[in-house]
Amino acid sequence: MTQGKNMVFAAFVVLQAIFYGADNVVMKVAYGEISPLWCQALRFGLAFVLFMILFGKQIVKGLRGSRMSAWLPVGVVYAVAFVASSLAVDMTSATNAGFFISLPMLFTPVIALALMRRTYRLSTLVLQIAVLAGLYLLCCNGGALSFGMGEFVGLGSSALFALGIVLSERGLSEIGPAAMSAVQTGGAFLFSLGGAVATEPAPAFGTVSVGTWAAVAFLAIAGTCLAFWLQNKALAHIPAATVSVILCSEPVVTAIISFFVLGEVLSMMGVLGAAIIVGCTVAATLLDSSAEKDQVEELPAFDPAFEVAQARTSMNHSL
Repeated sequence: MTQGKNMVFAAFVVLQAIFYGADNVVMKVAYGEISPLWCQALRFGLAFVLFMILFGKQIVKGLRGSRMSAWLPVGVVYAVAFVASSLAVDMTSATNAGFFISLPMLFTPVIALALMRRTYRLSTLVLQIAVLAGLYLLCCNGGALSFGMGEFVGLGSSALFALGIVLSERGLSEIGPAAMSAVQTGGAFLFSLGGAVATEPAPAFGTVSVGTWAAVAFLAIAGTCLAFWLQNKALAHIPAATVSVILCSEPVVTAIISFFVLGEVLSMMGVLGAAIIVGCTVAATLLDSSAEKDQVEELPAFDPAFEVAQARTSMNHSL
């Protein structure tokens, strides 16, 4: 793979982070009339339907031609991760939730080492420490963090998102980005719907405003369909650890959009944190471009059928 192509796929993840960052602001609009889990159920349900309309035949063919172990764990992990992150936002302050939900990059290299035997680089460790400091400065924004059950759930969601990223990268050897995205959205829809039915009253859909429906549509189309497809397309070409570091720019995007839309202002410490995160995002992209992903030099994954599946299903990466 050329350095230019590496940069393109890194840009995909940057664009995904922009969509995710916008999601956090748009969700505040949607939550005004639709409770969190019902909103997530609508978001992921609509996204799943769109994926099936656009790529239905390809998705079904990809899933039938692959092992269930390549995609089912991904769907379950992402589903639980999204439910956990929603609960964390409800159980603690937005500042603390934003910080602890933004930490997949702490877990991704370790999980990739365990599941894929991928080298844990010193440069990755340095970036992790720098991003952690940047996230603290940005999310605290002059305040202080505390640690309780909400923070624990948020940290757990970060670990699950990290596991999902690594499992997605490995599963993409068998199914294409569209099929993987459909699995992720379908799983998140089922878990969100189950949680909503069990814990929240059904919204009065007939009274929901056009603006709120527009917010749900944005969350489904840009914040889910496009974001998931961009991530899975990138994971087929660049390492999960690089993706997780770049995704740490999500809170920066949220802060910028919140300034213009919600009037929220960062302190100087928050601005410094944002600058550190952006710098780490650029560094992660450049480091990956200078030392591109070379699977020949990596030890084989624990799954004995993994390499065979890579050769058998490489054609699925066309979409």
